[in-house]
Amino acid sequence: VLRPILTAQELLVQGISVTYLEDAFQAEVEQKLGTIDHHYYDVNKAMLFGPNSKGHRRTCPRDGKEHCSYIDAVRLEEEEAGVPDHQQSTGPATLMLSWTWGATVRAVVGAIVRYCEIHSLDKSKTF
Repeated sequence: VLRPILTAQELLVQGISVTYLEDAFQAEVEQKLGTIDHHYYDVNKAMLFGPNSKGHRRTCPRDGKEHCSYIDAVRLEEEEAGVPDHQQSTGPATLMLSWTWGATVRAVVGAIVRYCEIHSLDKSKTF
């Protein structure tokens, strides 16, 4: 299935689902760092930037250059795997969270999950 290319504006406001953060992201952090009790500084070095990042050597859909963001890499992986649109882990951002670099993955993801529970939000559709 061919998908229309997202516009630059659409790409700028993409989010990643709370379900993905709770499951796949935390599992990836634990696999790469041994625990989800690491803060952003560690996560950034281990899996968001540089040769170990998910987007390393992938073409960025925003500017066409080599290396893309984590969220773009997730989107590209799911498209390559044939994941239907309605099951994708990325979509238009519905929430904004400012993650302080000193907070742990466990604390940040836990807070987002709890927010969804309190407000009865579908974690797979909350980005």
